[in-house]
Amino acid sequence: MIQVPGWWVWASGLYFVVSIIWSAALVGGMFMLYKKVMPVLSEARLQVKRVSGQAQSIAAKASSTAELVHVKTQHFLGDAKISGNAMTTQARTVGAALSAVLVGAQVVKFVRKVF
Repeated sequence: MIQVPGWWVWASGLYFVVSIIWSAALVGGMFMLYKKVMPVLSEARLQVKRVSGQAQSIAAKASSTAELVHVKTQHFLGDAKISGNAMTTQARTVGAALSAVLVGAQVVKFVRKVF
């Protein structure tokens, strides 16, 4: 049977102890990192929620403003259409009156030439 040399047993034991100490140090370091990072993450989460709420508020205000502008524009366009229709009617009336005056003037001119 093959025997393990003594120095190998001592080296393995030393490696085992160093490995346990290293693992404990890593666990301790992870715990310290967790303690430092978690407050920052919690604050970031609160700020994201706050900014999200503000963004929703701004979006609601923008939507309300857009709706108000739409209503005002529709009202303005309605008024402009009514004014345009009234002006068209008046222009037709004035055009008809001018045409009547011109036709009357031509008739008068023709009658003067004949008589």
